[in-house]
Amino acid sequence: MVKMVINSEFSKQLLLERERFENPPDHTVKATGVGIARFIIHCNNNADEVLNLAKRVLVIVNYNSELVWPSFEEWSKILPNKFVNNCAPELSKSESEKEINYRRSLPWEKQVSLEKNKKWSLGNWLVWLEPETREWFWWNAHKFDGEIENTHFLIEVTALDDPFSSGALKWLFKACGAINVISTDDL
Repeated sequence: MVKMVINSEFSKQLLLERERFENPPDHTVKATGVGIARFIIHCNNNADEVLNLAKRVLVIVNYNSELVWPSFEEWSKILPNKFVNNCAPELSKSESEKEINYRRSLPWEKQVSLEKNKKWSLGNWLVWLEPETREWFWWNAHKFDGEIENTHFLIEVTALDDPFSSGALKWLFKACGAINVISTDDL
């Protein structure tokens, strides 16, 4: 366990995020942070399952982000098994160095492709959710109607920086069962 000193802005964002989990904001509510970022989540006919699991993971992270940051072992126990089991195995320092060297030996296009499709380990993902590094918070989710109702949904996060690193956000949904996560800025 690591004791944390968190700033008041982070605490405020945690409390606002908790409220939004239960009561999604009306479209007239002004975003906190620097604004809203939107992502389309593509699923394999299981949009509700993916969305519900992702929200469950974030609720657990939210409620464990104050005072004491749990150890890796504690996170492994308190996060849903499906999410944890979909993460890549933790690598030793030497295994990690070998993987980095291998990737660097590849042509640039292959490096980009591998990076885009690689699984994150739980430890690597958690680093981006720690109070000192977390840059985004849950804002809202919107289900689509019609033919894509079970295969796609839109999520919104409020970002603290612009641009912000969205890799951990994308991995959250992929580890929850999404096929792909696309920023609406990329469309």
